Amino acid sequence: MNLEYFIIYSEGSDVAAAFDAAVAEAQYEHGYGGNTGSIAEKDSFVVIESSPRSETEAEGLAKELLDAEDERIADEWGPAGAIAVCGRYRTLEGLPVPVRAEGYPSQKAAALAAAETHLGNGEIVTSATLTNYRPRGNEERVYVNSHTTATILTTGSLDLTGWIFVGWAAS
Repeated sequence: MNLEYFIIYSEGSDVAAAFDAAVAEAQYEHGYGGNTGSIAEKDSFVVIESSPRSETEAEGLAKELLDAEDERIADEWGPAGAIAVCGRYRTLEGLPVPVRAEGYPSQKAAALAAAETHLGNGEIVTSATLTNYRPRGNEERVYVNSHTTATILTTGSLDLTGWIFVGWAAS
């Protein structure tokens, strides 16, 4: 049995939910049989740094922890370390789109209206989609109703967008 380290990003501001998602993804990718050398082997985490930093800085800290054999993450059977990250992508789903009688000039404009109060400092919308909307005839404008929602993908927020998990696991 060998040990391998992992450094993995998981989206979400809730550290427990991000950890569960990272473990589930690793189990899907590597299997459930054990000795995957991934976060799939972990059942707990310890927060190393809760103040968000850039992904590059968080990965640098993760590597420092590994190199130093930091006792908080050194045990292959112990917890993974968690480091807060800002600036990475974030998905906002199910945002209600404000209904306007005049409609919107495009899907993106409608989605941006939905995201307006949800965007963090420095956050940029990279893509957007709408559900439950319909065009009227040959018009290019987009008309929404009370059931129309938007899904937005963003990047660059200075707020917490996810977590880097780091640790050792058997392979």
